[in-house]
Amino acid sequence: MDLLSVAIGFLAGAAATYLFRFLFSSDTQHQTSTPAVIKNDSLSEQLWQTHEKLLKEMKQDLSKPDFQFHREFFVDKKRWNWNRFGFHRHGPCLVYFFEDHIELPRQLDELISKGLISKVDEKKGKYQFSEKFSEWLRRK
Repeated sequence: MDLLSVAIGFLAGAAATYLFRFLFSSDTQHQTSTPAVIKNDSLSEQLWQTHEKLLKEMKQDLSKPDFQFHREFFVDKKRWNWNRFGFHRHGPCLVYFFEDHIELPRQLDELISKGLISKVDEKKGKYQFSEKFSEWLRRK
């Protein structure tokens, strides 16, 4: 085999794979998924009632001009040191404390399962709001 036939075979295989995936994949893969909570008002009201304290705090944080475009947040224990104020993470950041929200791990797991937030780094306690969820919180 010469180099030209290998290159042509590779390009033909790549093109065939692309066409196959484009023609035979379902439309749901091409659409951006919207979390079910945002689509269903009764479900969003139920979520608001079960996690009212946490969601209100998140809404207040996202409505502040300094944090309007923040999508990452941390969960931590309250301690008396500079970490408590969020300065250990290269400037101010959003932090939710276990002591303020007794069932915080369960609440975060439920929000993750609904696709509203995602876990970025479990070791650091770093999470991220989905864009649709942050928009929903600001409108709420």
